[in-house]
Amino acid sequence: MGTNLQLAAYYPLKPLLKKNSKPKKIQEGVKSGPGSKRNIRLLKANYVKEFTFLGPGEDPLDPNKCFLDLNTVQAREDSAIRQAKAEAERIGVGVTADGQSVFDALSKTLPVCWDKTTIVVMNEVRVSAPYLPESVTGGTPSANERVRKVLELERKRLQARNAGQ
Repeated sequence: MGTNLQLAAYYPLKPLLKKNSKPKKIQEGVKSGPGSKRNIRLLKANYVKEFTFLGPGEDPLDPNKCFLDLNTVQAREDSAIRQAKAEAERIGVGVTADGQSVFDALSKTLPVCWDKTTIVVMNEVRVSAPYLPESVTGGTPSANERVRKVLELERKRLQARNAGQ
């Protein structure tokens, strides 16, 4: 086809491809810098009619020529740390598996957090161990009723799951 390509590296991928095939990894030349992209192609060696060695190319991993936006990296790190902290706060310390299941069920529809081993729902309703509908205290009557309903449904699910095991 007469296409000129820059050869970046040669990798024998015999185990991954058909028997007796010898592919070459071809990297099309594009200047490096912010926003630059490179296309990677795998090419069977028998498709190459000839090649000319032009000399060693630029090292794509040279730290002096790599562009790295440190602000973006810092923002991604901060986001990952916030997400990890939020996930860690959702795990109760010193609570039973049933207590964690109740917390997870409540968190699907209501804002919840842990206060040691007590589940705090909507910053007003508290559910203490053993996390039964009778354990609900505080908050408005309508909030209490809503939390009790979710607790009853979750307790039924837990009993059904335990009976099935």
